[in-house]
Amino acid sequence: MSFIYPLPTTGTISFSDYLLDEDLLYLNEISEATAQRGRVRAVLKEANKTEGPKDYTKVMKTVDDYLPYLFGIVDCLEGGQLKLKKELETSWRCTLSDSVLKKKRVVCRGIYYELIFTLMTYGYACSNWASSVIEKQLQKNEIDDKLKQAADILRRASGVFSYISEKVCPRWIKPLSSRPPDVLPEISASASKIALADASSIAIRKALMQQTSSSLLAKLAIGVAGNYEMANGLIKSLKDSTKVCGDFRKYVSNGVLFHQSLGKKFLAKDAYDHQQNGKAVGFITESREILHLLTKCKSPMIAAHAAQEYLEVNELYNSFVGINDTVTFQVVPSKADLQALIPGGRMVMELAKYTPPPPAFGPGVNRTSKSESGYILEGQYY
Repeated sequence: MSFIYPLPTTGTISFSDYLLDEDLLYLNEISEATAQRGRVRAVLKEANKTEGPKDYTKVMKTVDDYLPYLFGIVDCLEGGQLKLKKELETSWRCTLSDSVLKKKRVVCRGIYYELIFTLMTYGYACSNWASSVIEKQLQKNEIDDKLKQAADILRRASGVFSYISEKVCPRWIKPLSSRPPDVLPEISASASKIALADASSIAIRKALMQQTSSSLLAKLAIGVAGNYEMANGLIKSLKDSTKVCGDFRKYVSNGVLFHQSLGKKFLAKDAYDHQQNGKAVGFITESREILHLLTKCKSPMIAAHAAQEYLEVNELYNSFVGINDTVTFQVVPSKADLQALIPGGRMVMELAKYTPPPPAFGPGVNRTSKSESGYILEGQYY
């Protein structure tokens, strides 16, 4: 279960209209930056017009080609090698904002608006591609490798979102109150938490294919729920969180509940394995209640996952309750007592730190040799 980020679109610009190169050192590079940005615009338009599966790897590759030029412009503006003829303005259609902002592209000034949205787009495509990998019908001998690949991509997406929040957003001096939600540091930070949670959720799926104890599985699920809780807290910390896309907010809050239900299911199984039938009944009852609530969710994806999980939990509920009512007769702990028994969560995944590509031009760049840096996902597209 992963959120599918809608891909943004952007308007056309020519960097030569905004950038002044007094020493005439970077005219070709500025022109190439405009061309690379045009390719990003075209691939995003194509993706949004495509019905059915989208080619997220093409989006990732195209953005990857543009980023060295964009970082080159940033470095030159900061170092004084380039100056502004007028304030740089770019427009992006916000996809994590409320429906009003979604209807039109939002114009903002400054190179950091462009950099944040470009990197966010890159993170969206990484996350969506990882989701598409694990949703495919895989052969048995493919499952382990594909799950590992998807988890690695999500870890990298988490690193990209974290880089935006920690390294780019603070450099943009535009007041937070005048920014659309998509480019607020809280949103990129929450996206980082979500990507890492989804990577860890894949680890649970892999663990279920092996001989893993219910106790450990419970801690993993609780750890995922904890990351979703932190993401939810970041969104709620905004002055007006209702401006954030409702589907995104619901996905995060439901992600907390879903993984809490998984954790309680595993705690119930662990208690049953240790002949603690009263605790088993208590935890499986709470898990069942949460999943029943989620089956009525308006999101078809979340409702479907909850309904599938509910079938197993309901069977366990009937079994545990039946045994306790006819054989063991143990007292079922109260909700407060059960809450006190829930262990701390455990995360088995860490974000993969994002390192920006070397700039294609600018101070300190050797113009006679082509950059030999690789793509962040080199060798993993297919």
